[in-house]
Order: sequence, then structure tokens, then C-alpha cells
Amino acid sequence: MPPQFNLKNNLSPEENYQNGLLPQRNKKGLYYHQSSCRSNLKNFHLTSENRRIIKKTQNFSFKQIPLDKFQYTPLIQKTISSWTKQLNWNFPTSSIKYVFSQHIFNQLYIWQNQNKQIVAYNICYFSPTISHGAYVFYSPKLKHSNLPIRMVLQVTIDSQKLGLKYCYMGRFSTNNGYYKRNVPGFQHFINHSWQSLKN
Repeated sequence: MPPQFNLKNNLSPEENYQNGLLPQRNKKGLYYHQSSCRSNLKNFHLTSENRRIIKKTQNFSFKQIPLDKFQYTPLIQKTISSWTKQLNWNFPTSSIKYVFSQHIFNQLYIWQNQNKQIVAYNICYFSPTISHGAYVFYSPKLKHSNLPIRMVLQVTIDSQKLGLKYCYMGRFSTNNGYYKRNVPGFQHFINHSWQSLKN
């Protein structure tokens, strides 16, 4: 189903997320409906699968910094743009620059391999009550690794430690982000309400 765009409204980001909306990447304040999902952090418990992912990615390290403290350079832009093209993602360079520099997002996870090379970025939104792991960018060499899943999982783990209510994880369908169903407290927005996934 194609995304259903909403005009800019006067609701807070928290209210828009609660209503199943996701922020559009090219314009701050514009939201859309397209099968949103989240982790309800109230009863958060890591599963054996979650722990397996963490164990398989223990050779990677990360740091989290305020996004406005990150120096977004032409070289970084070129690197991320190259990654997205090699992964065949529809993510123009202009959109990459926008989410890094002008959007509502305010936190950044920077991931490194054991050789201290930067291999991935995760742009996020954090408020006093919710978080959203919005965009992940990673080296194409890691496409079939466990790191992309770990990146999503790490945001939910950190959000739970902060005492937040929900961690939003973007889009979800059998063709897009289906692995997110394994995140603790998984819910998706369907039929105008948040529901657990039915087996």
C-alpha cells in the first residue's frame, strides 16, 4: 500500500507517532501512514534470539552523540551515498543531507568494527517519553550480517534503560523490516490501533 501523506499539523511528534504516523524524510513536520511499528517498553525482556544477535555483534562498538554535535562532512555524505547506491536503496543524497542536518532527529549512533573503522550510522529521535530509530546507513559488506538488526535492537535497549514508554522503529511489513517482529514488546499499527502481532 502506498504511503498516505498528511499535511503539516499542530500535533507534537509524540502525538503523531502515537497516531501511527511516521515523519517524511524530506520535509520537517510532514507525516505519513504506512504500517508503523514500535516496541512497548513497559514489559521489556530480551529473548534468546535477541541475546544471540548481541553475541554475534560483540566485535562492533558504538557511541551515541547529539546529532547537532556531529560534523557532517562532504566525505561522510559521499560515503553514505555510495552505501545506499550499492544497496539499491531509493535514498537520494539530498535526503541524506536533510535527515542529518534539518529534521527533528536529535541523536546519532556511530558504529565501528574491531579495526575502529566506521561502518554504520543510525539517526534517531529521542524525547522524554519516546524514541524513534529512524534511519540506518551501513556498509554494503554488512548487508547479510546481524549488525542492522543489532542497530535497531540497541536503540530499544537504551530507550528502556532511560525509562521511555515506547521506541518506534519505522515501517513494518512482510517485505519491509519483518525482522523487527522479534524486538521485545513488538506492536504494529493496524486498523487504527496499536496491536501485537498475531501468529
